[in-house]
Amino acid sequence: MSSLINFLNPKLKPSVECDAVCEDGYTAANLIADDAEQMERGFMCFQVCKPPVEIVFDFPKAIDLKVIKLWPSSGALRSTGFEVHGKYDGIWERVAYVRDLPKGMDSVTFCYQSDYNSRSSAAAAQQQSEKVFFFKTAHKILGTTNSVKIVIRATERCPPVLRKIQMWGLPARSLDKADRELMKTIWSEVSDPYGLRDQAQQQQAGQRSPSRHIPELREQSMLEIPEEFLDSITWELMIFPTVLPSGKVVDQSTIDKHSEEEAKWGRLPSDPFTGLEYTSQRKAILNLALKARIEKFLMEHSEHFKSVPRLLGSSRMRRRHASQIASHMCLPGSMAVGTYSSLSSGYKHQQQRKTKSTVTATATSAFSGSLSPTSPPAAKRPRHSYSTYTVSSTVTAASSANQTPTTSAAAGPTSSIDQALQQTLQKITRYTQVSTALQQPPSCINCRSGQFAYEIRTCRHLVCRECLVMLSTAQQCVCKVTFRGVDVERYHKLP
Repeated sequence: MSSLINFLNPKLKPSVECDAVCEDGYTAANLIADDAEQMERGFMCFQVCKPPVEIVFDFPKAIDLKVIKLWPSSGALRSTGFEVHGKYDGIWERVAYVRDLPKGMDSVTFCYQSDYNSRSSAAAAQQQSEKVFFFKTAHKILGTTNSVKIVIRATERCPPVLRKIQMWGLPARSLDKADRELMKTIWSEVSDPYGLRDQAQQQQAGQRSPSRHIPELREQSMLEIPEEFLDSITWELMIFPTVLPSGKVVDQSTIDKHSEEEAKWGRLPSDPFTGLEYTSQRKAILNLALKARIEKFLMEHSEHFKSVPRLLGSSRMRRRHASQIASHMCLPGSMAVGTYSSLSSGYKHQQQRKTKSTVTATATSAFSGSLSPTSPPAAKRPRHSYSTYTVSSTVTAASSANQTPTTSAAAGPTSSIDQALQQTLQKITRYTQVSTALQQPPSCINCRSGQFAYEIRTCRHLVCRECLVMLSTAQQCVCKVTFRGVDVERYHKLP
């Protein structure tokens, strides 16, 4: 099923309907839920309900259904008979069924007989799975369908249950190419969020990824590297220091090696210290401030190393962290390492243009004043700016007393330029300064103390341990937003 897509994944936006009365917390929506805990509950009807029970799955776009796999038992409760129906021209037609499932069967797989493989059947037998073939006419119905109906026909003296279901297939050929590519892109992000499959393909093709260059100390060097610059696991100098959800700081190459080892055992990438898998809220973050300090340390002590590259790391590693660097720059009160240079260069160009315009305007006024009979002849070349300023100060001082600021500013070229720069700096927007509101340190939402250690994901507020215990009894934050225990996560502050 590596090339097929599970269209019941919540990222692909399927929908489900069931007219039967269900137990509380065991509705049909659990079969396509995004929450893992909710999906593990499965579907269960009310105790007095009897089969048949129909469950209808709808898809936003037409699909070419290939395989349906379902798990009929939930604890001691078990369903023993199923039917699969597809909609063709607005009419439901049965495409497969199974009766009297034996007790030892853990799952049932519906597929085409043309896709039957003896190896897969042997593996399914070891996993205690029943294989059922679609009818010969199912190609016409399931080749382009938007709806599939599962009917629970029989149970083992219990209400109808269904623990889990998957529907694998491909986008229908009748769809546009853009829609098909969109579905494949979404599924690739779901099934391989960290790109481990592409890395494995590159390694199989013989494309070795560039290794990390660690600057080596010279033999006669006695330089002591600060402990904070060393990896917490390998105890080597870090090039891309990354903060783990556990609070430890390791290099990105260490995380990559650990993820590759986990992938060999079929596990998702996780924190090497806690073993918890990475999520959107619990993930490794590149420490830009520490990275800048390491680079500065290497540049200042380059004579102690055999070789120090101009830009640390490879282009592949920089592209990997481009999204993290961009998101970090958007945070209030944070500034990336290379941001100041770009802003300062633009600021210098703007200053030069404004300075040139100020000097040109002053020289023009001086030239107009020099046309009076009492004034000496004007300078022939613009480069004689000092004499021009002197003539301008003499004329303006004799003509009017209201122009005293101009005279004092024109007393010398250095003072006038400094005054123009000060006036320009007061009007220009500062991108390197942060407002006082953003400089306020984060604190607990309840007691306003700086000793916070937890974050409520529903409202993004930080709380300390004592306040969290008090708020957990009411399951409501100070901002009147409700939360559960699973919504509270440990908050790690970057150094």
